[in-house]
Amino acid sequence: MNPTATRPYHHGNLRQALLDATLDLAAETGLDQVSLREVARRVGVSSGAPFRHFKDRRALMTAIAEEATRQLRIRVERDQQSAQGDAMDHLKVLGRSFLEWALSHPTQFRLVSSRQLFDFESSNSLKQHFAAVRSVTLALVAQAQQAGQLPASVPGEQLGMALRASAYGLARMAVDGQLPQWGVPASAEAQTALSCLDLLVETMRIGRYPD
Repeated sequence: MNPTATRPYHHGNLRQALLDATLDLAAETGLDQVSLREVARRVGVSSGAPFRHFKDRRALMTAIAEEATRQLRIRVERDQQSAQGDAMDHLKVLGRSFLEWALSHPTQFRLVSSRQLFDFESSNSLKQHFAAVRSVTLALVAQAQQAGQLPASVPGEQLGMALRASAYGLARMAVDGQLPQWGVPASAEAQTALSCLDLLVETMRIGRYPD
C-alpha cells in the first residue's frame, strides 16, 4: 500500500474509501482540483482501481452528491418529526435543518451547489432526495397559507422558493467566509446565520407581508 495514503483501504470497502478520500482532497484543494489519480494515490491503490466503481470524475462527484442529499433528507425528516408548534415554526425548523447541514458539511454543500460538477439528470437518487425536501417545503407552505399565516395570494411554489433561497443564501455567505465583513465573529457565525433565517421567515408572515 502507498505509504502516503490518508485513509487505509480495507478489502471490500474500496468504493467508500474513494468517496472519503475525495472529500478530504476536495476540502484541502477545492472541488475543481480533485482527480481520480490523486484519490487513488491517497487511498493507496492503483490509478485504475477507481474505475471499478466510477467511470470518470463526474460519476465520482455524482455519488458524493447522492450521499450528501440523502443525509440532508434524513436530517430534514428527523427534525420535522421532533418539531413542535405551527406551520411557521416547522418552516423555521426546515430552514435550520438545511443551514446546519450546510455548515456541518461545507464541502458537500459546495458540491451540491455546483450542478456542473455532477450529473443530476441521470441520477434517480438525487431527484428523489431533492423532490422529498421540496415536497416537505411546499406542504408546510400550504399549511401556513391555510392557517392564514402566509399570504394565499402568492403561489406556494414562489413562497417555497423564497424560503429555500433565504436558507441557501445564508449558508453560502457562511461557507464562503462572508460573515466577518458584516461584523460577525467566527464564534457567532452559526448562531447569527440561524437568527437571520428565523427573522426572514417571520417577515413573510401575514401582517408583515403585503397580501
